[in-house]
Amino acid sequence: MAGSRINNNLSHQSAAYRAVLEGTSQSLETFRNFWREEGVKPFDKRGDTILHFLAINGNVAAFILLLEDGLVTNENLKIKNVNGDTALHEAARYGKKHVAQIMLRREKEILSERNNLGETPLYVAAACGKKEVFTFLENLNSDCMIRRNDGCTILHAAVIGERYSLAIRILESYPDLAGKRNEKGKTALHLLAEKPGSFRSRSSYTFKVLGWKPFIPLQIIGIIIYSCIPEFYKEALPDNSAEDPNNSAPHFKLNRSPFIKFILSNPWSKEIYDAKQKHTIALKLAGKLIRREGWSHYVHTEDTDIEGSQFGISSQKKNRVPDPLIQAMRLGIIEVALEILRVYPQSAYTFDENGRNILQIVVEKKHLFLYDYLMSAVIHKDRMLSDIDFEGNCIIHLAASLGSPPSTPSGVLLQMMWDVLWFKRVKYDSYPYFWELQNSSGKTALQVFEENHETLRKDAEKTTKELANCTLIVSVLIATINFAAVFTVPGGFEQKSGNPVYLMNKHWEFFLLMFYLAGGLFAALFTMGTLLSIIFLRFDTEDFYAALPWKYAFNSIAMLCSAGFTILACCQAYIIETVVVNTFIFLIVLLCAYVLMAFVFMDTTYLIFDYIYYVIRHSLSYRGQET
Repeated sequence: MAGSRINNNLSHQSAAYRAVLEGTSQSLETFRNFWREEGVKPFDKRGDTILHFLAINGNVAAFILLLEDGLVTNENLKIKNVNGDTALHEAARYGKKHVAQIMLRREKEILSERNNLGETPLYVAAACGKKEVFTFLENLNSDCMIRRNDGCTILHAAVIGERYSLAIRILESYPDLAGKRNEKGKTALHLLAEKPGSFRSRSSYTFKVLGWKPFIPLQIIGIIIYSCIPEFYKEALPDNSAEDPNNSAPHFKLNRSPFIKFILSNPWSKEIYDAKQKHTIALKLAGKLIRREGWSHYVHTEDTDIEGSQFGISSQKKNRVPDPLIQAMRLGIIEVALEILRVYPQSAYTFDENGRNILQIVVEKKHLFLYDYLMSAVIHKDRMLSDIDFEGNCIIHLAASLGSPPSTPSGVLLQMMWDVLWFKRVKYDSYPYFWELQNSSGKTALQVFEENHETLRKDAEKTTKELANCTLIVSVLIATINFAAVFTVPGGFEQKSGNPVYLMNKHWEFFLLMFYLAGGLFAALFTMGTLLSIIFLRFDTEDFYAALPWKYAFNSIAMLCSAGFTILACCQAYIIETVVVNTFIFLIVLLCAYVLMAFVFMDTTYLIFDYIYYVIRHSLSYRGQET
């Protein structure tokens, strides 16, 4: 009997759940009968009642039916699940505006109900980016409903959920929220400055990080598409709908043409399009938050006793509250950092909790563009170069930190090369007396660099030798093929003179064949020489700066030439022996093959040549400073 009763209850619940989803007249009758028998008993392990499911699915007809029959009381609407969410919370979370209207017409007090995190339905709507529900609830809102237990406001919620267009809307309606802090002391600008993925400078759609993502040609196409996409973000007044004629608050929308909608049918192009619009809105929000941010409380400091007499430091000062500029500098968000410095130039002279200024932070995190900007645009950069942090580290000590993606390219060899280049550049930009300065641990910057990069250097050496050995085998095979082909030319040799048969009949074609074979042979031999020089390299730290990159570049070019000449020699042999019937089609196929080779060469060697460019640029700039 007990088992049959349980099975009946389960079948009733299943029928009621299907009725919630269907919404037909027959299902409504099933739902009414279930409500009369079960009422607001928990429906699942989350403690959801049937009202929660009605709100999630937006079943307006069922809500109207229950209210007309007087089956739902005001207390029923206040029932919460294990997370403390009422049915109105779920309606706000899933954007079911009409269900929210029905519930609030019956009981307005549920608008102030909070879940276990202290979130009101208005806060939930902001966190989930449900603009219509938010606008409706906002008209019934009081100021006590815009915060949750940890002090986060609805503006914090919109930024955390990356609902930036709604965040701008909230900021326009509640400008005072720009300065409101949660229990960790963070404003909405702090949270935005912690989201590097919301800005172009930290995405793959910029040439500054070209080659740091897989397959460069595809990345170039993505950058071009990104640059061609217009910004469709517009601020406008909504159309007055029949359902809510009094709704005249400003909102934000993306207007897309039919052509744009057709382009967005491709998932890859849609991803690029969404990224462009997201970056645009995030940048606009950052600008508005920065201009409404009162920067005076960031420059108030308090004395902190520091034992640093050996460095001539009696005391240092630390920021009392977190600084969004510090966070943007750490993450390399160029747009936010430059906008803060432009609006509040005095912010350039703030320090983090370790006593490091923004230039030292940029050096430690290895952000090239921000470093160049600070060295060229900030006044009194000499003071920033001469600062020493609380651990006695000067700027060269911080440059000796171990880099990692996305600040440096992936791969142990490239990472080691860029770290050496970065260390040398900062070293020669700083004061000479810093070169032998010891930090609190009694170590110079060079000692710190060698200690941090010992494992990386060994891994880079092992990887480079393994790659060189594999490439050496390929180059030997190419050289052998070309060497053998020189003495086994097509057509053979004449018995009397010993001259090649095609030398007299097809002199020019035969000359090209021998030229291609000789080019492939000598390029392969040059590749073997550079590879042997790499294998027998000492792999000291200094070798990663210039010797190894240049040898790697020469080897890559020679390898490409040897493969290219070998392919051309093969094709020329086909032409001489008239194996090819249609020369034009053959040339088209050959061109496609070379284009494919060019793409592969670009993808595998771009970062090496990019590194060499920066080495030359650094050398020239340093010589210019010396003169």
